[in-house]
Amino acid sequence: MKRGLIHWDRNELSPSTFEARLEGLNQLCATFDVPALVVYSDVWRSNDVRFVSNYMPYWNRALTVVPRGERPILLCSLSPRVYPWIKSVTVHETILPSPSLPVQLTKLCAEKGWRRVGMVDALGLPNDLYAQLQTDALALVDIPHGVFRPAVTESEIAMHRRGAVLAREILDAQLRRSANGLNDYQLAGRLEQGLRRAGAEDLVLLMAHGRSVPLPAGGHRVGESTSVTVAFEYNGHWVKVSRNVAGVITSLPPAADLESHVESLSGRYPWEGISSARSGGPMVTAIQARIPQGSEYLYYGDTGVQGAAGWQPL
Repeated sequence: MKRGLIHWDRNELSPSTFEARLEGLNQLCATFDVPALVVYSDVWRSNDVRFVSNYMPYWNRALTVVPRGERPILLCSLSPRVYPWIKSVTVHETILPSPSLPVQLTKLCAEKGWRRVGMVDALGLPNDLYAQLQTDALALVDIPHGVFRPAVTESEIAMHRRGAVLAREILDAQLRRSANGLNDYQLAGRLEQGLRRAGAEDLVLLMAHGRSVPLPAGGHRVGESTSVTVAFEYNGHWVKVSRNVAGVITSLPPAADLESHVESLSGRYPWEGISSARSGGPMVTAIQARIPQGSEYLYYGDTGVQGAAGWQPL
């Protein structure tokens, strides 16, 4: 199951949050002198459109068009039978059936009298879409991703924090020594059950058994050398947490003599590797450290915010 239940809890993520984001996009249109912004989405790269309108596909490519001063328009090729569901979980009021996204976008722009539009991260589009949109009828003005989402907002941080708390609680409940002797498929099933019931949408579970890197469960016996990495999406916001059965921890960021990996959780994709030396922000990042234990390794990691004061766990 690629996605869990997708719903919109308006008490947790308010409509006013999206109104503020849309106002920011209106200002971006004015800055780049374009009548509308276009944002791309697919099942692997849904973060940006989720940020704009709360739309996340179970499976499909889509474009969200944000006309300056108007409500966003969704172009997608999903069946009209799911449009009521889409409208119930997003700010979209208008959905245009779009078997061909480039054709529908060009048609919409012609109807609106637009000869140029802003395309967020135009060079990051899939090659087939990018090639089809290189026409004389429509000019794409590239809007760099760093301008579109320059820093993580407080509303985003709050959602990442809720997801991180859930991940820690569920891992701590399952990775007790009573898990020793389980098959890692069983452990993965217990973790998925807990995470899905807590609201996980997309979910990745990886296991390491002392001498392996984190991998999908493979039928290994769970023991003191077992570590688990959980990456999951909670209401459109990713978190990544690693724990081990032995309960071994380390400071984060870890000491220089430990191997670690730092990833951005608030970029285009669910998680993107970045240099641990990168500064600035704020941005939500995950740090995973590998801890030597004799001839074996354990993993420990968490989600936090990287800002001017350094990295702080959520």
